[in-house]
Amino acid sequence: QAYNCLIHFYKRNLQYLSCLTTPMNGVGGQPGGGREGGGSPTVQLHKLCVHLIGGAGGGQELVSSHYRSALQLLTSTASHGHPGQGEEASVLDRMVKGLARSSRERDAAQLTSLHTKLVSCSKDILRNRTSILALLHSLSERESTNNSQPSPFTSSLPYSNNKHATKPSNRSSGKSSLSSSGLGSTFQAPLSSHPSLSNSALSHSASQPSLTGTFHPPLPPKPRSRPTSLYAVETDSDTGTKSIPVVRPSDPAPSEQDLVRELVFVFQGIEGSLIKCEGGSYSLDRKVVMSSHQRSMVIKLCEVGWLYGQVHSFTERQAGEVSYGLVGHSFVTALREELTEYYRLLAALEHNVREGGVTLLQLGIWTRQPMARLRLLVEIVTSVGVARGGALATQLYTFLSQGDPELRGCVATLLSACCRPLYTMLLRWVLDGSLEDPHNEFFICGEPGVQGEAIWHHKYSIRKAMIPRFLSLAWTKKILSTGKSINFLNSVCKDSSPVEGRAMVISQLEVMDPATLFRGELDSPLLETMGNLYRSTARHVLDIMFGKFQLMAHMAALRKYMLLGQGDIMRYLLDLLEGELGQPATQLYPHNLAGILETAIRGTNTQFEEQDILERLDVRLLEIQPGDTGWDVFSLDYKVTGPIGVVFTPDTMTQYLMLFNTLWRAKRMEWVLSCTWKKLASLHKMARQIVELAPVLHLANLVASEMIHFVHQLAYYITFEVMECGWDALIKQINLAESLDEVISAHDEFLCTLVARALLDERSREILTQLRAIYDRILEFQTIANRIHDDAVAEWDARQTRNLLINSKTKAGEYGTSEQMDQQDKDRKKVYTKNKLGSARAQLRIVSQSYGDMVRTFLFQLTCSHDESLQCLSFRLDFNSHYKKRDSRLSKPLTFSHRRMSMSGMSTPMTSSQMTSSLMSMGP
Repeated sequence: QAYNCLIHFYKRNLQYLSCLTTPMNGVGGQPGGGREGGGSPTVQLHKLCVHLIGGAGGGQELVSSHYRSALQLLTSTASHGHPGQGEEASVLDRMVKGLARSSRERDAAQLTSLHTKLVSCSKDILRNRTSILALLHSLSERESTNNSQPSPFTSSLPYSNNKHATKPSNRSSGKSSLSSSGLGSTFQAPLSSHPSLSNSALSHSASQPSLTGTFHPPLPPKPRSRPTSLYAVETDSDTGTKSIPVVRPSDPAPSEQDLVRELVFVFQGIEGSLIKCEGGSYSLDRKVVMSSHQRSMVIKLCEVGWLYGQVHSFTERQAGEVSYGLVGHSFVTALREELTEYYRLLAALEHNVREGGVTLLQLGIWTRQPMARLRLLVEIVTSVGVARGGALATQLYTFLSQGDPELRGCVATLLSACCRPLYTMLLRWVLDGSLEDPHNEFFICGEPGVQGEAIWHHKYSIRKAMIPRFLSLAWTKKILSTGKSINFLNSVCKDSSPVEGRAMVISQLEVMDPATLFRGELDSPLLETMGNLYRSTARHVLDIMFGKFQLMAHMAALRKYMLLGQGDIMRYLLDLLEGELGQPATQLYPHNLAGILETAIRGTNTQFEEQDILERLDVRLLEIQPGDTGWDVFSLDYKVTGPIGVVFTPDTMTQYLMLFNTLWRAKRMEWVLSCTWKKLASLHKMARQIVELAPVLHLANLVASEMIHFVHQLAYYITFEVMECGWDALIKQINLAESLDEVISAHDEFLCTLVARALLDERSREILTQLRAIYDRILEFQTIANRIHDDAVAEWDARQTRNLLINSKTKAGEYGTSEQMDQQDKDRKKVYTKNKLGSARAQLRIVSQSYGDMVRTFLFQLTCSHDESLQCLSFRLDFNSHYKKRDSRLSKPLTFSHRRMSMSGMSTPMTSSQMTSSLMSMGP
């Protein structure tokens, strides 16, 4: 009926809008007695009050009182706050939704149409349109709740059939009813249109008698200003009739029931007439008279509304953020479920308040646990901030350690909701290798552009910021490896065979709850199942790599040919390449070198290798620098294709090339000295006739023996202490490996050990430079020895030719020689002895001295090294103290600083500046 009155009011006001623009002269007089006649809006308003108040059992005096109050509100020109268009639209929206919920869609459409016409016709004419709408909406709401309920002005009073129900107190029931509809502020308008009621707050009489035992009608609103007299009589300007007197009581103190009703509104984030919200915080008007105890209790209970507002604003703000992600929206949904439980509490509280008898103390007791729960939720949303994905779950997990079981259960519920999307992503990753993470919330990320063998190392990685705190880094790596292995098998190995035990793992994972993610790693069924799946998948990958793709065979081939483990082909290759590599590097042709390599393969045991390995073995020329010879740029190469490229990455093959060049240089020194020794050994027979050659040959043999000892000890160190020991450790680690990652790690560690002990790391750069200088002295010695050999052979041939000539002439009866021939022979011997042998002797002494100095410096650097194996190499190279006797730096014990470093196990090597200062302090 109230909505029908509302529609009728709209229709009538379209014809009488002008009546509201002039002061209401009929205020206080009889309705219909003014100039507007029986069809005026004031008459319609009076009829509405008679229908509602009188129909509920109210008398004529009460009807007149409410009529005056409603008329004063409708004609006020200083409405409090001047509601804007947004509030008017909100009121209209609630009215339309109320009609729609009552299955009155036609009336809702008619209401919308009438409102549009009213707005277009009442611009700058109807001053309180929003207040009128709110009043009519409140009247229609309260009438439709229950037939036994009081009038809309008394709907929020505690109404009960109990005879002990609390009576209304000093506060206005009308204001309470409006506040319960969320419109309390709308109806707090000053009554400036009435001269005696302007600037007065709305209130009612402190003690209005009730009509019956069960009906408690409200009283007229309290005026905003204190009147000069208790009663004011107004006279109609036209008829001269007296209006009904208006009662102006003094400001009373609000009752406890009024405060309880106000707090129920505050709990919903709605400010009331006594409790206002300013700057996000609630405050109680200081003009309100109450005890300090009540005031402190009310302020304390207002915290519930503030906490609710914080949580509610967070959910509304984040719900509209698409980038908040699946985990974030799950968190918002869980918060809304918590607020739904809070709404149920508010419904129960409002029911009890309507029945009456609820005190502030009871309200404080009933809201104690909800307040603690809301306080926890506010702490959570404040801590979470803009965190997403796994970081959000981490923030929630920090609140799981609560002493209160209910609060701990609340956090567990929120965390379970957040873990549900993570759990779904986790299952798809470990079962199918599929990464479904549209908002980048998962702790594993992928690069779509990476394909081929590089997917193992470069496509998938861990987002450390998104790792939940309840998952350790070790388990995260296992989860990463599981999904990565599935992708590797499907895309690189082209293997579709099922993983052993996969079906059982799937059945176990499907029945588990996402909450098992954060229940700890100890005895966790989820992590135990994940561990089984990780082990079975990793074992399957290893079986494919070692079986189908022969990973160990390729490792052995790299050891043989890139690390010079196959000695016969290396020695044969050195013999075949001697003439080719002696040329400048710019004159080398790869196809010629490849042909020589093929010849070496056919001539050694390498021909019995697998065809796949032989096809991968090739020749490679390094970058050519000015002045380089073939020895400087030649290198073997091993072509890596297919799944084995996961282990033998480009960086790994670069390390193999570095090791090959170092070992090839050392092998060449050994081969050079071997060839030189052969040539010097062949001169011993000649020395019996060329007496002048013996001292030079002896000196050359001494230098050659010293160099051969150095090279042999260095080759022993590289072959056995570096290569063999490292290979043995690699095989043991591979046999114990449970996954391909562990195999790769063991292989990388093997290479790092080789690089460090072969003096190729950053810390051994100075030692390597010294070693290459020693190699240069060996090559100089080779040049000198070759010249000695060539000169000796030429002298031998010249002397043999002269002897044969003398013998032949003697047999012919001639003189065997002549004075000229003797002179030529003496001149030749003189040139050979003084020039050639003398020059060779001087060069040998220079090379020997230079070589000795370099070796002693090299030994001292080895002694100062951080690596114990290099220190042992120093002792082996000088096993008989030959260099120690000639250098005081080596004859003295180790310096105190180095001894302390060795005893303490320090791993930092001596820097170049430290080494230089140590050399200077040691003295010659």
